[in-house]
Amino acid sequence: MLDPFQIQVLNDLNPWWSDPRIVRPAPAAYRRHFVRRLLARLLAQSLPVEILRGPRQVGKTTALLQLVQDLIAAGVSPRRILFARFDNDLVREIRGGLSTLLRWFRTSVREEAQPDSTEAFLFLDEVHKLPRWSEQVKHVSDTFPVRIVVTGSSALLVGKGGRESLAGRTLTTEVPVFQFREVLEAWSPELVTGLPEAVSVRESFDPAAAAAFASAASIPAESRLGVARCLERYFQRGGYPRLHSGATPDDSWADYLVESVLERVLGADIPDLFPVQQPRLLRHVYLHVARLTGQEITQVSAAESARSAGYEANQVTVGRYMHYLVEALLVREFRRYPLARKASSRLPVKMTLTDLGVRNALFRGAPSLASSPPETVGPLVETLVQGCLRGPNLQVHWFRDNLVPGNRKTPVLETDFVLEETDGRVVPVEVKFRRTISGEDIRGLRHFMERFDSPCGILVTRDSRQWNAEKRILSLPLLDFLVRFGGV
Repeated sequence: MLDPFQIQVLNDLNPWWSDPRIVRPAPAAYRRHFVRRLLARLLAQSLPVEILRGPRQVGKTTALLQLVQDLIAAGVSPRRILFARFDNDLVREIRGGLSTLLRWFRTSVREEAQPDSTEAFLFLDEVHKLPRWSEQVKHVSDTFPVRIVVTGSSALLVGKGGRESLAGRTLTTEVPVFQFREVLEAWSPELVTGLPEAVSVRESFDPAAAAAFASAASIPAESRLGVARCLERYFQRGGYPRLHSGATPDDSWADYLVESVLERVLGADIPDLFPVQQPRLLRHVYLHVARLTGQEITQVSAAESARSAGYEANQVTVGRYMHYLVEALLVREFRRYPLARKASSRLPVKMTLTDLGVRNALFRGAPSLASSPPETVGPLVETLVQGCLRGPNLQVHWFRDNLVPGNRKTPVLETDFVLEETDGRVVPVEVKFRRTISGEDIRGLRHFMERFDSPCGILVTRDSRQWNAEKRILSLPLLDFLVRFGGV
């Protein structure tokens, strides 16, 4: 069914068929939290198809190879595991596609002692390069006893295919760039000793837990300086793993990010899926968002900016391109809470880049986190904070309204983010990256909590750390916030 060259490539990609100790290339020892959760689901036999959706170069292929290692370590026969990369022409061009590949695997690789009903584990990397991939995955999952994990460099292609053809069969995991806590765990493990346990930000919905976060052990004094230095580097370069692993020289980190994001994603991935008649306009829209990361943007203002720069741009086109950037996971969009019944192009949304390092690479520098004034670094700190505001089915918004809703003569109050649980509970998050916090700084938090009956509020500061029991507000320094809520 396969020609000799295809068989040789598959044997090279799956060296554990011959020697279970070999996984090539050998993946990093550090397991991100999503890898641990995914392994547990694979062993527990949940949904048949898992989708890993994330930007380029964030470690999705590494995660697949780590899962291979961990399955073998858990006692799964190496000959029940198939890894295929569809950026390889010989694998992609197998006649009959996935069905033929799996039939060959079951007849030529599977051990004779394994019954036909024994599940195989399929790891399909760069799956978006396979023609009609979602239909092929659906057919295989319906026909054979298999567990499937798919990834793709283009988050757009994997995400759209999964939504359209695999509804009800999949669980999608978004794989962002490394959060700060993960960078410490992976490349500075000596600094992690003594740090408080990382938890999900949704734990803060419980006031008792929020109070405990303020009183729990902070970062040890002997580690704090080293952690702060790592944070300054993370603030400058972001969370792409190659910038911390030593794989990219220090003098070319900015060039690497520009090539990976601006050239590959904007120049190839997005146009592969969506009609982009004006590639230069798409880049301008991305740069516009990068300059204003952490701030409010409307489609109208973005279109005006494009026209001022000499582009033929209208609101509809610019809005569509902004949507493409969100789908590509280059940008996060936060709608105003409570959500309007109908989205409007004139209503502002808050937008941040998903990785601050890309912004700094594009503009060749960033202010100092430690010494710059709050008004300079505030929106950039918000971009760091949003990376920790994640969780399955956790919705994130922002808030701004008059003190008396509908009365424009009353003061405008706002909070930077709003976390919404599936049961409707909401917790506001405000960033005030300054040394002295006044009552005015928490006015928006208090107003939101009273209006929407929030169990508590979170204030991210430069230095302040406390639990205000009367106001139910948890204040944490940025360093402690990123360490406590990062990576989960």
